[in-house]
Amino acid sequence: MQCSTECGSGTQQREVICIRKTEGNFDVLNPHECSYLERPPSQQSCHLKPCGAKWFHTEWSTCSKSCEGGFRVREVRCLSDDMTPSTQCDPQLKPEEKEPCNTQDCIPEIDENCKDKYYNCNVVVQARLCVYTYYKTACCASCTRVANRQSGFLGRR
Repeated sequence: MQCSTECGSGTQQREVICIRKTEGNFDVLNPHECSYLERPPSQQSCHLKPCGAKWFHTEWSTCSKSCEGGFRVREVRCLSDDMTPSTQCDPQLKPEEKEPCNTQDCIPEIDENCKDKYYNCNVVVQARLCVYTYYKTACCASCTRVANRQSGFLGRR
């Protein structure tokens, strides 16, 4: 009957069977033949040496940006055996709470269906007509290009 953990609280399991002793022999019986007796427990708790404090952490969050370098975070805590906060953990072994992610450059997605279907799309862009659905569709490539340039300009202050 070994404890289920090496430290802290665990459980011990054992099999409980119904037997009869006759003339020095033991016979295993059906459990219902012992039903009138109090059945001993098949499981009990055990507590070995204390584990001491350990670092625990949550899963990483999603990345803050999809490209050009974001970061993700998680909660890291030092907890004792009874799951209360502790100061006994080794700071050298503390897991990271923040890490960089998605460091690759942003590559604009190219939509194969996004083409200029109107012969004079440069005029549409100059006249700022891309805000209208008709022109946004008719001059998709030109309107998308100018929208990306504006959002890129605004995003790099």
